[in-house]
Amino acid sequence: MPATQLPSTPSSTALPSAHHGATSPQHPNRLPLPAIPAYEVLIQQQEESRGVFGRMLLNWRRRNGWTQYTACSWAEAIGEPSLVISYGNLSVIEQGKAGELRQRAFWQLWELNRRIASGDWGRIGDDAAPVWGPLEFWACYSGLRPVPPAFASTPAPLIGARQAAALSSRWRRQLQTLIEEHQLDAAAALDDLMALAGEEHRRDFYAVLTGFRRYTPAELSVLWLEKDRCRPELWLEQWQRSLAAATAAAA
Repeated sequence: MPATQLPSTPSSTALPSAHHGATSPQHPNRLPLPAIPAYEVLIQQQEESRGVFGRMLLNWRRRNGWTQYTACSWAEAIGEPSLVISYGNLSVIEQGKAGELRQRAFWQLWELNRRIASGDWGRIGDDAAPVWGPLEFWACYSGLRPVPPAFASTPAPLIGARQAAALSSRWRRQLQTLIEEHQLDAAAALDDLMALAGEEHRRDFYAVLTGFRRYTPAELSVLWLEKDRCRPELWLEQWQRSLAAATAAAA
C-alpha cells in the first residue's frame, strides 16, 4: 500500500530555499553553507551568547508589554501550564545564567512565538524565518544565529504611576538622609547635586527632590538606564561618593 503524501506546510524550522541564481560549486542549485565557528570558539563564547539570548527574550517581553508572569498566566488560563517556561526559569534565562537548556525549553519558546504570530503581538523572527521555531532559538542560544535587530536593543521597562511615586519618594528620602548624615546646608547640597544632572533634567529633578512634584512614568522611561536603574539614582550615587571622598580627605 503506497504511503499517503502529507500536504506541505510552511515551517520556521525548515532550511531556507536558495534564491534564484545563487549557486555553489558542488551543488549549482543550492546556496553555499554559512561559515560555522570551530567548536572550541563556540565554547569560549557560550557565556556571551547566552547573555545575548537572554537579553533578546527580555527585550521581547518588554516590547510586548509583558511581565515575567504574563505567559505563565496565559498558559494556566487555557489549562496548559506546561506550554511555556516557568517564570522562575525564564528569569534565569534572561540573566544569561541558565547553563545548558533542555530541548523542551526551545519548543516552549516556539509554542509561544507561533501562537502570537497571527495577532498583534511582536513575534521573534528574521528574513529567513519570520517565526522562529525551536531550531532558530537553539541556534541563537548556541551562538550560531544572530539576534534579530528588532530585539537587539533593550526598551525601557514599564513603570506604573505607583512605582514612579515610590521612586520619587525614595530618592527624596535618600537626599534628606545624606544631608543629615554629613550635616550639610540643604541649599548648597542641592546645588552640588544638580550640577551632576544633565541641564535638561535639572528642573524636574529639583522639583521632585524638594517635594513639589513626583516623576511621571513617562519621564522615568526617558531617564531609564538599564535593568531597574534610572538616572536620578546614578546622580545620587555619584554625589554620595563625592561626599564620602571629601569626608575621607578631611579626616
